[in-house]
Amino acid sequence: MPTPSDWSRREFVATSLFGTGAVAGCLARGEDATETPSETRCLDDWLADANGHEGVIERYAPDDRPTVTVGDNLGAGHGADAFGPAGIRVPPDTTVTWEWSGRGDAANVVALDGAFDSGDPTATHGTAFEHTFAERGTYRYVSEPSREAGMRGAVVVADLPSSDYPAVDAWLADVEIYDGTVVDWRDYPSPLVTVGSAEGERDVTFSPPAARVSTGTTVRWVWTGGPHQIVFEDADAGSDVETSPGVQFEHTFDETGVYRYACGPHQSLGAKGAVVVE
Repeated sequence: MPTPSDWSRREFVATSLFGTGAVAGCLARGEDATETPSETRCLDDWLADANGHEGVIERYAPDDRPTVTVGDNLGAGHGADAFGPAGIRVPPDTTVTWEWSGRGDAANVVALDGAFDSGDPTATHGTAFEHTFAERGTYRYVSEPSREAGMRGAVVVADLPSSDYPAVDAWLADVEIYDGTVVDWRDYPSPLVTVGSAEGERDVTFSPPAARVSTGTTVRWVWTGGPHQIVFEDADAGSDVETSPGVQFEHTFDETGVYRYACGPHQSLGAKGAVVVE
């Protein structure tokens, strides 16, 4: 019987997102349609020219309060004329706050479709603007003075990935590559989870992020290179920080339940996983 390890790479921008119509070829916000590859490319193209964007759309869970820095100087070649992060994904009814760093030129936050507008540009440190996103959609925005120079961003408002396990969905809500899939490993006696997978835009993820196994199954975690550490929320088990490639941790699941875990050094980057034992 083959042993599963890495799962297939998925589209970075998840399905069921909608466009604003602000860019040619995108759907109108609120239109009853699922995202197609063209809409995915549409958002990718918009963010490709965004200062400081490195391909990662930061994901946030329902209880998070995401903050975007106005005047972010991370990255090279744009000074501080950037939003950091340029792309975020949030569930409906999330309030997003933009905070001015005081670096760079005067800036504002203006949605292309008029959904929100922070007003006149300012460079004052500590200035804040917030907007609550009630409707699903993709909201593209700019700083008007630096729009042509690449100071642009996007807020994607979409439902959380959904499986048959609400506890898994809530735990993995901010995990970049989780799309609601719980890989079925109930026929595998000793499956492998890749630690530090390059499947996402960051090489710190677990692959797959969620799996289902039978009682008595021994799951093994194989490092691609460190430092990583397995820390369980629901079991008295875990590993030390390890850096060497290879299988560095294994655990036998004798009782049914949902077992949530994370990488100690990288949990804040969405390095989380779950094992469902049935």
